Amino acid sequence: TVKLLKQLVVRSTHSDRQANMSLFADAAADLASEVLGAEMPLATKKMYPPSSALILDRATNLRRDPVALDAMRPQSKYVLLRGNQILVRSVTELALLTYDQVTTIEGKQEITFLGVLSDDTKTPMFGIDLLDDKHENLDFEGNTFVDTRTSAPLFPTLENELALHACALAQWQRRSGFCSLCGGPMILVDGGTCRKCTSCGTPSWPRQDPSMIAVISSRDGQRILLARSPRHPPKLHTTLAGFVEVGETFEAAVAREAFEETGVIVDEGSTKYIGSQPWPFPQSCMVGFLATADDTTPLNIDTKELVSAQWFDKDQVRAATTVPGATMQHAVAEATLNDNPDLP
Repeated sequence: TVKLLKQLVVRSTHSDRQANMSLFADAAADLASEVLGAEMPLATKKMYPPSSALILDRATNLRRDPVALDAMRPQSKYVLLRGNQILVRSVTELALLTYDQVTTIEGKQEITFLGVLSDDTKTPMFGIDLLDDKHENLDFEGNTFVDTRTSAPLFPTLENELALHACALAQWQRRSGFCSLCGGPMILVDGGTCRKCTSCGTPSWPRQDPSMIAVISSRDGQRILLARSPRHPPKLHTTLAGFVEVGETFEAAVAREAFEETGVIVDEGSTKYIGSQPWPFPQSCMVGFLATADDTTPLNIDTKELVSAQWFDKDQVRAATTVPGATMQHAVAEATLNDNPDLP
């Protein structure tokens, strides 16, 4: 059965094929986001701010207007990146610098358009990636650089999005200097969100690698399977996660990773989507799922991937989710534990 949910007419005023492809792709993404947002489950809706909240408008229509981008720079706010670090006011607050503050920065840097705020001010937002060693000892009135991966999950929703968006673009820019087709040097266009080969003209855009992270619960919903990676400190256990392979569905990836790493066989048809978030370390999008399995089956741990794995009572996990850290957003854990009927 085919059901029409919504339609959108997109008109172009020119015959530039590449520009038209980008125009139609942006329109399709916006339409899909709007339709899926209306249909998404409760657990996912809780991850997004209400319509009245301050959010980031990516303003893709402005990316291809360099004159407009230059004109808005003096009224903009700036997110500063340095390697794997980001500038903060405190452990839970991102530092947003003014134009006057960033104009004093010397040395090599990349400036990228992030979007505009959705409030009445429509404040433009830019990211600046500092690329010189001379930036090591920069001081911005008491603000400090911290690890982006461990700090971004502690920021409020808007600041979290700004940090991860800026980080994702910076990571991609650092790794995409040459054309994958002819090897020619690439330049940044569209406000830093696209690269174009100077030899063959091929465009390139940032990519995200899909990865899954899954809460696998017992069939009665009272226990959750957690594991410890050798990369993690002692006692730190997480839900199972892994990359989705080419030609593989998310549901199949959940079942495969669970079996490969712990020997647990996920119940057929039990995998349910919970929510997602960007994880640009370096370029992933984490997609969260809930699934069930028989918790009486002996575990068979892959010692090349894990140090240990075990089933934990739900109350133990609930207590652990209150501890800050480099985790998927707390809203995901809260929705999974409190709102999903499969976890009574």
